[in-house]
Parts: sequence; structure tokens; C-alpha cells
Amino acid sequence: MISYIRGYYVITVEGVEIEKFINLLIRSNVKVYNVKRISKTKIEFCVNREDLKDLKRAYRGNNFDVKVKQKTGVPFILKRIYKLKGMWICAIISLFLLMMTSQFVTDIYIKVPEGINKDDVRKELYNAGLKPGVYKKNIDRKEIRDHMMLEFDDIAYISINVKGTNIFVTVTKKAETLKSTKDSNYCNIIASKNGIIEKVIPRSGKSNVNPGDIVKKGDVLVSGANTKSLPEIWATTFYEVKKTDSYEDTIKEKTGNKKRVYTISFYDKKYTLRRNIKYKDYLIENKTHKLSIGDYTFPIKIEVSTFYEAKNKKISKDKEKLKKEISERAQKEIEYIIPPSARIIKVDHDYKVNKNNMLEYVLTVQTSENIAHTYALSKSEAEEYIKESEKNESEEEVPKNPDKRPINDIRNEFEDKDKEKEEDDKNKEKNKDSNTN
Repeated sequence: MISYIRGYYVITVEGVEIEKFINLLIRSNVKVYNVKRISKTKIEFCVNREDLKDLKRAYRGNNFDVKVKQKTGVPFILKRIYKLKGMWICAIISLFLLMMTSQFVTDIYIKVPEGINKDDVRKELYNAGLKPGVYKKNIDRKEIRDHMMLEFDDIAYISINVKGTNIFVTVTKKAETLKSTKDSNYCNIIASKNGIIEKVIPRSGKSNVNPGDIVKKGDVLVSGANTKSLPEIWATTFYEVKKTDSYEDTIKEKTGNKKRVYTISFYDKKYTLRRNIKYKDYLIENKTHKLSIGDYTFPIKIEVSTFYEAKNKKISKDKEKLKKEISERAQKEIEYIIPPSARIIKVDHDYKVNKNNMLEYVLTVQTSENIAHTYALSKSEAEEYIKESEKNESEEEVPKNPDKRPINDIRNEFEDKDKEKEEDDKNKEKNKDSNTN
């Protein structure tokens, strides 16, 4: 390793009694190593770069054929590089360009939770100034974060991390419990879907439906319920999934002809080298090539789009397999639609061939489930409901008799008069009996 750093020569010597020449070199303090005999009259060995002058002095006056076979080591490599000025100048320019391009953004990676559109977030980030080609030191994270928080009400926080030439944006959504609301403890129970009422469990509020009633989605089932004691409304509901498929399948088969189209991207600008694609039907395969070193990504990307000529080919399907496939697809979809709390009562399967010679499968499931959906009342709506209920309770029934007295009171009065008359008759009879005695 040390010899490689210092540099050494591989020497070949040819002649008669070449051992004498080796002994001469050793007496002249020339370090000789890696000695190899090639033939009876030829030998090969290595000497250090600084011992070459002593070797030349010892060689003078001898009849040996001495040749330098190879120059090996760091000094010789540096000498070759110095001679190739164009190479090291290009290396310096490439290093300078690498350092310059590493100060600009090449890619933006966005991670958003469910319910927030990634394209909308990317568009607003572009409007805020965060896009490919921007100088990294000019990025004001606080200003971008404030802009995004004003544009999106559902966003709780945005983290912007810079790694090399890439920007990683992570969006955090507001929790449902953190959303402000002015709702009261009162609510209406509305139907979440169409159904036939089976039973009503009104733990609070006033029930508006009875068993056997047909309700539609959005109908008010219970008025003025309390959110701490929610009613249950069980109803018979129906779910239907329809799937159709053809007895023949059309696939695209490659013919062997293909053409390539190259697209060069520099930051967010694209340049396409167009070619005439005269294929009627074709398949496309896209591959993107980009150069990156660790977290640093060069701003140049090359996208290769390969167009394969294709022709349509029809394949007949097995009827039984086709029925099984569409049945499995329908069952997977119906399992996703039906809520876990619903109880399945009845399942109907129906196969038929429609006018377009397509196999049609209809899966109908009858279930029993709680269709109660809470619609929170605002404070003003709750106060109005309380006033109406108190008013209805305080109202008295208007008497229908001429004296404007309740019918029950009149009946009681007549009963009292009859009792008094009976008592008078009894007293009169007692007095007659006493007189006769």
C-alpha cells in the first residue's frame, strides 16, 4: 500500500547471468522486491520511484536489456490527470454545478390524511411559493404554514421538512372533537335510510312513527330527544347490488412493433421529443430515470414512454366461473355496504341475461338495523322546542257542554243528587215506622 502511494516501477531485465545485475543493484542500495523469473534469461521485479536514478547508474556499462514495463501508483495517476486538463476542468465545473443545484428544490412530497385533497394542497403550496426550482434559503415556513391554515379549515398543522433537494410536507387534520359547535343537548332523530319500522325505543323525546310505518331517508322519527339518552329505531331495510359481465373478454395482444418517446423534465418544466405514433391500438409503459446522490436529487429527469402496437383479441369465458366471479364481487361489495350492527334476515340471488347478451346478477339482502341518526339542535331551536312543549302542556281542553264545565263534573253532580234522594226516602220510611209504633 505504501509503495502504491509513493509509486513504483515494474522492470524487466533480459540477458546472461542476470543474477549479477540483481546483486549489483542491491550493493547500490536499490530496493528490489516482487522478483519473478520469466525465463532463464529474463527476470521481472519492482523498484520504488525514487530508486530509478540509482538503477540507471548501475545499468551503465552493462550489456543487459532493461525495460520499464509498467508505472504504478498515485504520483503517476496525478501526472496523467494533470496532462488531461479538460477532464479536471470539467470535474471542477461539475462539482460547482452540483453545489449550485443542491441549493434549489427539485421535488415536493406531500402526505395528507383521508378527507383532504392532495392536489388542492399542492396547488395552494405553489401559490404560497413552495414549488420546484425555488431557492431553499428563501422558503419561509411560517408564512407558508399561515397561508395554508387560512385556506383550509380542516388542517390543524403543517410540517415542512427540507432534506437535501427534496421537501417533505406532512398535513395533520383537525380532530372531530376539536371542531367548535354551538349545538345543545337536544336533538331530533331522523331516518338514516329508507325502511319499514319494526319497533321504537323512545328513551327521550316524542315519537312520530309507529311499527309498520314506511319511512324515507331524512324523515323525523323522534322529536326533542336528549343526546344523553338517545332513542333506538329498528327497521327492516333492503340492500341491492347489481353486477354485469360479458361472456367474452377482449384483451390487447402485442404485435412486436414499438416506438419510444422521451420527455426531459427540468424542475417543473417538461420538454418532449415527439414522434408520430400511427398505431390504432397500443399499450404504454412509462419509466422515469433520475439521478440522485443520497438526499440530493438532480433537477433533470428523463421519462421514457414505450408505445407497443396491439390488436384486440376476444376470449370466451366459462359460464360457471363467470357466475362465481360476479357473485364474489357482489358479495364483497354488499359486505362493505351493510353496517356491522345490522342483522341479516334474508338473502336473494337472481341471474339473468339482458338485452345486450350480458350476464346480470342481482344480490338482494334484507336486514334489521337501527336507522336512528342524530341531528343536533342549536340552542335557538332547542329553546323554541321547549317553549312549544310547555305551551302544549299548559293548554286546557275546552268543555263542550253549555255551562262550559267538564262532562265528568256534570256526571258526578247527578250521582250526588241521586244519593241525596235515596237517603231522604230512607229517612221518610223510618219516620213512618216510628209513628205507627
